Amino acid sequence: MQAKEFLEFVLGSDGFYCTMGLKGPKDNPTLIQRLFDNLDDAISEVFRLDAQGFNAYHAQATFETDKNRKQENAKYLKSFYLDIDCGDGPKKDFPTQTEALVALKSFCKAIALPKPTIVNSGYGLHIYWVLTEQVPAIEWMTVAQQFKQVVNKQGMKCDQTSTSDSARVLRTPGTRNYKNNTTRVVTVVGEVAAPIRFEDFRNIMGAVSPPEGNAKAKAEYDPLTQNLISNYQHRFKTILIKSGEGRGCPQILKIATEQATMPEPLWRAGLSIAAHCLDRDIAIHKISQKHPQYSADETEEKANKIQGPYICETFNTLNPDVCPDCQHWKQIKSPIVLGREVKEADEEDSVVQTKSATSTTIPKYPFPYFRGASGGIYRRDKDKDGDSKEVLVYHNDLYVVRRIRDPESGESVMMRLHLPRDGVREFTVALTAVTSRDEFRKVMSLNGVAVINPEHLMHYTTSWVNQLQSTTVAYEARRQFGWVGDKDNPMQSFVVGSLEIFPDRVDISPPSVSTAGLVPLFDPQGSLDKWKELVEVWNKPEYVLHQFIFCIGFGSLLMELTAHNGGTFHFTGEAGKGKSTGLYLAASLWGDPMRVVLDDKDTFNSKMNRAEVYKNLAFLLDEMTNTSPSDLSTYAYAVPSGMQKNRMSSSGNKERYRGKPWKLLAASTGNTSMIQRIGLFKALPKAEALRIIEIRVPDNLANLTKEEQDNFYAGIQNNFGHAGPIYAQYILNNVEECKKVLAHVRKKIDEAANLQADERFWSSMCACTIAGVVIAKRAGLINYDVKVLTQFILNELAKSKENNLDFKIGAEQILSDYMAENYNNILRIKSTDDARKQSTGLDHLILPDATPRMQLVARYEYDIKKLYLLPKPFKLWCTKQQIDYSNTLDALKSGRTMAKKEKVRLGKGTHMNMPAADAWVLNCPFMDGGNDAIV
Repeated sequence: MQAKEFLEFVLGSDGFYCTMGLKGPKDNPTLIQRLFDNLDDAISEVFRLDAQGFNAYHAQATFETDKNRKQENAKYLKSFYLDIDCGDGPKKDFPTQTEALVALKSFCKAIALPKPTIVNSGYGLHIYWVLTEQVPAIEWMTVAQQFKQVVNKQGMKCDQTSTSDSARVLRTPGTRNYKNNTTRVVTVVGEVAAPIRFEDFRNIMGAVSPPEGNAKAKAEYDPLTQNLISNYQHRFKTILIKSGEGRGCPQILKIATEQATMPEPLWRAGLSIAAHCLDRDIAIHKISQKHPQYSADETEEKANKIQGPYICETFNTLNPDVCPDCQHWKQIKSPIVLGREVKEADEEDSVVQTKSATSTTIPKYPFPYFRGASGGIYRRDKDKDGDSKEVLVYHNDLYVVRRIRDPESGESVMMRLHLPRDGVREFTVALTAVTSRDEFRKVMSLNGVAVINPEHLMHYTTSWVNQLQSTTVAYEARRQFGWVGDKDNPMQSFVVGSLEIFPDRVDISPPSVSTAGLVPLFDPQGSLDKWKELVEVWNKPEYVLHQFIFCIGFGSLLMELTAHNGGTFHFTGEAGKGKSTGLYLAASLWGDPMRVVLDDKDTFNSKMNRAEVYKNLAFLLDEMTNTSPSDLSTYAYAVPSGMQKNRMSSSGNKERYRGKPWKLLAASTGNTSMIQRIGLFKALPKAEALRIIEIRVPDNLANLTKEEQDNFYAGIQNNFGHAGPIYAQYILNNVEECKKVLAHVRKKIDEAANLQADERFWSSMCACTIAGVVIAKRAGLINYDVKVLTQFILNELAKSKENNLDFKIGAEQILSDYMAENYNNILRIKSTDDARKQSTGLDHLILPDATPRMQLVARYEYDIKKLYLLPKPFKLWCTKQQIDYSNTLDALKSGRTMAKKEKVRLGKGTHMNMPAADAWVLNCPFMDGGNDAIV
């Protein structure tokens, strides 16, 4: 590296450059020193001195004037350095350069210093950590002194005087070292190291905080720290007042009152404080104008060049023996903090951008709290001296939006939290938690508000509550989504997630305890246009089944206009036919499809609880295959009932609060028939079948390709929550029209399918779905063929009607099923009356053909085809099978069996000596005789 290139690398670019030549004996050397206003002249002087046999040096600083090379005159420096002396003798730092380099390497590693640029000075080494930009000498000095302490602490041998000497000179590469009557060339060793930022070097030396007001230093902080720093402003007038009263900075007081005799470096230090205060334009002249050489322009120029306020250590260096007696010594880092105050947000500051690119206005906080200009909660207070001070309560924006009245948890408040990365988050806090320290801390932590001392935040929240109680009415917390209204007008608004939709507007809906955890599921993502593109993929006749599943999401909202609370569509068939995809698309009307749809991992009670919260939203269940037959039967009855079973509250000896009955459509999928699975639990699931429309997915059903399916799934997972609110608002603006559409569609379906009174659930379910298609088309959301969809469901209704014929079963079939199921518990024996004709008249023992293995439920005399039936076991069996016991007996009495109740001894003719008991005696002429009568 050439000399000019090297000096441009290690020296600042502003100020005077200094060269020095030294020649002759140590006790009486010849010294030549000059300062130049440009680097080229300085370099020429260096090599002129070298050619004349002088040891040539350059100063490490640039200087304010060309008068002298003193530290007071130093202007900028661009490197930190060590001067290591090597050679024989007790005063040398190291015997050899190699040993010095080994120690240097260990030193750098110990404090995480990067690799330096090294110059071989002939005998010793000059070590440079070159900075990325020049820094003012006064700032350099602060870090250099810290550097000197680190060097000393680490035991790194060097000329420690030079380390913090801003006027130090070192040999220039390319010149010669003439010491010891020999000549050695000064050279750069190895490659030049990369420059290091001043801030990074300073942090390595002790993590000294950057000067307040330094914009470049602030930029290196994380967003939270930047915001907190940005909230602070400083008023120089406050510093002067405190200093005049003996509570401030004696150095500032001296600078302000002794302006006429103030030396330039100390004046500049005072200027660094004034220049970074709110009243800068007045303050910098206030402490300068009484100097005999005062110039307003020069003062402005000097102030503009100061990058940050000087710290107390610097003031002490410039004017010793004053700071140690100050009450703030070692308590503050810079005098500027004595004038610190928090800048309060104005109307413009209170309009902030959210993560979703929308803006929101943060309200004015209740006294004595206020919002900082860059966010955060502060409280105005007084210190021990009566001065105003601001206490930071919480660093993020957090405020109460509204009061809420929750039927279950009582008075609550909805709070809004602004997080720098996550955006805006809303949550509900019960008032009982606001007044309990432990509960408040827990609730805040659960919602992302981390505070060590929650008392200040509790008082802040309480102030909000008191203010709102005197100015606003509490909102009713919505414990359910769906339609909101009264008996006369049940469809006044519609709630989904955090929104309440009205005909002419959309408001925020405060979550309740039951909905708070579900609200995030319904935050929209992506775009409506992209969602419409996905919906249009299925707009083909071969995808009519998929269309129908999807459109159940529209139809569910119209159940509110019917007399029924619900009904279930179940889609059964092998996997991979798009059943689940249809459910997900229906869910995407409102929210995240993967979370809105429930599956087999969710418990039965949790599913019913979700139905209660959804209220009018489609209730979508994927994979019901493994659900138990008894739960399926309960589910089939529960959906049309509109309410889940009553339960006790976990918080006390009281019933759990239940919302209004739901009115919705349910849709589920499974690999097997739901009705057949219920048949395993009960003999006649006809009642369930009349509440379920089961649609079998054909094996040859057209479906999307694997690639199309993957793209479709990715699309609906990233585009949802837009269409549903539009659809609900359309209904709100056209309620009478929607009623007419529903009535017309229902009439057409009832006539075409010849639906009867006991098929009323089917009627409502199908009419709502097809009417939903019509209304969604009018709202501009889909473009499906209504006729194709209508014909599809008419075909499926015909199949359901045919399947239900299988549930017409007679009393004799019920009896036969009972005997078959209890085959091993029936005593099969010949008639004892026939046997007695051949005996002496006493009971005659007869060898039974079969005896009960578990319990005796009946006696069958197969030779005369007579059955003696114990009532209790038969009644229990009928109840378990959900068969009407009384109606069955009435049929058996009037039918061929001519059933009648008598006292009989079921063990007659056997060793079972049983007393007579009530039994139903039935004639069974339709049964075969012989030993296989019951087989």
